[in-house]
Amino acid sequence: MSTRAVVQDRDDQVRTQVAVDLGGTWLRIRTGSGETVRLPAPSILNRPGEDAAALLEQLIETLADTVPAHARVAMSCGAAMDEERGVLHGSGPLWGGGPDRPVPLRALLTARRPDVSWHLFNDVTAGLASFVEQFARPHHRRVVYLTVSSGIALRTADLTEHCVPVDAHGMQGEVGHLPAVSSAPAAVRALNCPCGGTGHVAALAAGPALPHVAAALGIERPEDIRDTLPARLRTGDPAALRLLTTVVEPVAELVRTVRCLDPRIDLIGIGGGYAEGLPRRTGPPGQRSTQLRRPRHRPARRRSAALPPRRGGPPGGRRLALPRRADRHQALRSAPFNRPPSTAPFNRPPPGRTPCRPRPPTARSSATAPPAASTRSPPRTPARANSCSHPST
Repeated sequence: MSTRAVVQDRDDQVRTQVAVDLGGTWLRIRTGSGETVRLPAPSILNRPGEDAAALLEQLIETLADTVPAHARVAMSCGAAMDEERGVLHGSGPLWGGGPDRPVPLRALLTARRPDVSWHLFNDVTAGLASFVEQFARPHHRRVVYLTVSSGIALRTADLTEHCVPVDAHGMQGEVGHLPAVSSAPAAVRALNCPCGGTGHVAALAAGPALPHVAAALGIERPEDIRDTLPARLRTGDPAALRLLTTVVEPVAELVRTVRCLDPRIDLIGIGGGYAEGLPRRTGPPGQRSTQLRRPRHRPARRRSAALPPRRGGPPGGRRLALPRRADRHQALRSAPFNRPPSTAPFNRPPPGRTPCRPRPPTARSSATAPPAASTRSPPRTPARANSCSHPST
């Protein structure tokens, strides 16, 4: 470790540790004293119609006024972002379809409070790191964590490489704004997403979508459905069961697609406030994230754990190390600020490894023949194929 890194590490240890959890519904701040302050998030969900720039300015002002002097802040962000650069590309729950350009949040916070050390993480990355700690086993090659809350997104950790692969923009798994695969009526598939698109997965299956889906299905008093749904499910109400099936179907189709496309995925976790809250109210007490494993009677072929990590990275992409232990225990969204100490071996890349930088794609040789046309019938496509210009969780 370099002298500069040692000094920085020692400096971080003496700073006041602050944890911030930024979601579409709540902004949670825990200071070094252990006291957690929960504030309504300055978001489009809480303040419909307000300008995204004004919401962003209020977020910066709130954090600048609340964080103590010379603190070290680990901040979990419910947004599509580049974690290495601290840049947020967008968030439907936070800002709807705006702002019209990426937000350099870390730089803005540093400019307002230069005495504070700001460390920003995607909330799904933090949840993935915690899920890996608790449930991953040595033979698991890739682990997926899917969050269903104010927004929907997933992250995949490659445990053989000790990293989260990302693209050139630092992103991965922003599936909430893909067109939903749904057999629901057209009125449901035409619902608007907070990002401004139509028929997205988040428009049907995220927490804020529940009353809108209920109204589109013709269920009486959809504004009260959050409170009445658990009891109606327990009594076997056909309308409630239909509603539950409708909101679960797009998520189930995502899981089906993920498992189909990557046979190296050995474990999938489903969490988030919406996904975890409903089972706690309708199912066994204490039930938290759902785990999906490959059947024991059909074990997947596994790459040997003795193989060294592959050098380099994917063309045009980068890799992120899972958040370090001290940070991810402060920046968890699904169960903030109450995780036990970590003992998992997957929190850092192997010694000497750093995330890969983008590199231009290699041009295809002119002598390479194009692939033969497929004779398969085209895959089923969703009824609505809109996509948004601002990806978000």
